[in-house]
Amino acid sequence: MKEYKLEETSEAGNLPAVVSMWSKLKKFLFKEIDFTKPIVIELTPHEEKVLTEVHDFFFQEIKFPELHDFFFREINLFGKKNK
Repeated sequence: MKEYKLEETSEAGNLPAVVSMWSKLKKFLFKEIDFTKPIVIELTPHEEKVLTEVHDFFFQEIKFPELHDFFFREINLFGKKNK
């Protein structure tokens, strides 16, 4: 059996309330948020592994000699080594 939420209003009487898209959106947008509670993000083991790898990649230590050797290495366009 279908259940309806009944509202007593002067114009509608005792009719079931229609939940429209706007009322759902309004309920979502204007929901009260308690900023005193800590924010907890739950990750699956795979998501945690990917996040750790991305973090390690972005915050890896780059030393200047390695960077200098990378940017200023010799490039041979014609395949022959200049002597």
